[in-house]
Amino acid sequence: MSDEYWDEDLDTKPWVEVLAWQRTQLASFVTRLAERSPFFADRLEGVQVSGDFDANEWAEIPYTTKDDLRAGQGGEASDNLLGFLQCVDNSEVVQVLASSGTTGRPVYFGLTDGDRAAWADSIANMFYTAGIRPSSVVALTTGMPLVAGGTPYADAVRRIGATLVWVGGQTMARTVSIVADLKVDTLIGTASFATFFAERCEAVTGRPASDLAIRTVIGGGEPGMGQEAIRSRIRDAWNAERVSEVMGLGDVMSGLWGECSEGNGMHFTASRNVYVELIDPESGELVDWTAGASGEAVYTPFTREASPTLRFRSRDHLQVMAVSCRCGRTAPVVRCVGRTDDMLIFKAMNVFPSAIRDIVMEGFASQIAGPLRVRKDRIDQVRFDDPIPLEVELPDGISPTDAGDLGWRMEEAVRERLRVRVAVELLERGAIPVGEYKNALTYVRERS
Repeated sequence: MSDEYWDEDLDTKPWVEVLAWQRTQLASFVTRLAERSPFFADRLEGVQVSGDFDANEWAEIPYTTKDDLRAGQGGEASDNLLGFLQCVDNSEVVQVLASSGTTGRPVYFGLTDGDRAAWADSIANMFYTAGIRPSSVVALTTGMPLVAGGTPYADAVRRIGATLVWVGGQTMARTVSIVADLKVDTLIGTASFATFFAERCEAVTGRPASDLAIRTVIGGGEPGMGQEAIRSRIRDAWNAERVSEVMGLGDVMSGLWGECSEGNGMHFTASRNVYVELIDPESGELVDWTAGASGEAVYTPFTREASPTLRFRSRDHLQVMAVSCRCGRTAPVVRCVGRTDDMLIFKAMNVFPSAIRDIVMEGFASQIAGPLRVRKDRIDQVRFDDPIPLEVELPDGISPTDAGDLGWRMEEAVRERLRVRVAVELLERGAIPVGEYKNALTYVRERS
């Protein structure tokens, strides 16, 4: 660890050399996987394992999806805690975590002592890149230790040597009191919760959140922190000197990308443990890491012991913002623009809910409260023949009848930019619930 870098060797090594070094680790990983996991033994049958995979050879190995992982844990034929995915004895699994279940039945995954150490180190790199230092006093707002943003995040904060103040799960009044009493200077949460929490601070204490000591806000777990209108709202609410986005996923590692002080996107921070590829989501073909490129991130955690995966399709769609950075880190700089699981279709046009949100926030941030969401009739609804219902909250004291033609102007902005139609429904402040963990951009309305 240096003043600027957590893992200076890999953080500053040329990206092509990082990828080349990672590929030297893959052959032994695949061999172990085929020997120890019944699930992957079947999938790897006939695959030739060479001493040093090149990119084209590696591309012949089949992808793994979330549904594959669920299938590998289904049934009762295995005595393993984690089904046929598990690669170690039950006695070696020291911790079990779970996906959030936002896209279906949760997947459980385990960690050995070695896995926990690897996770703590790489997630620490993510947070170090995002601005946490040993002198930081950090409020972790996740209230669920079992999820990827729970215990693994706490371990990583402690790994850096920062002071962990795990406030998740407390009442809002108590959380505000703890943050104020302990002079917390760094907040970890989702973008929507960071905004909501700032508002509650003033309601509870009678003074604005900007009077507290928090000056670094780190957001992940949902899309939004990379959107400038949302970042500005958070920066203003907390008088923050730094707003950083982070991203990971429990199926691979709960911390993979972190935003440096330049604030232009996230660097890959898990190179010591995870191999990352970019692919065309339609064809599955590899995409080069070049500025302006976009594609789906695919991950192989090549040091993972308990429940590894192989060429895991994340469904996260990345936009490569740059391949160099003034901070000196060499990993590509990216933003996540949406997930395949969230893709909607209006007539013949594909659109991410995050793209709709970005248009609304860019043009109307000062006229709305912030929370918004797309309403669906059923959980598996993707296609909309009528305009997509979009619920948008208004600021305190403003009713839908006071808003004039605001909804129509939003609809026109979305139509002009994205060539899809939305039907805006303006709601009073507080109508859209905000939780402390993930807040989805889509929801299904319960019918009576």
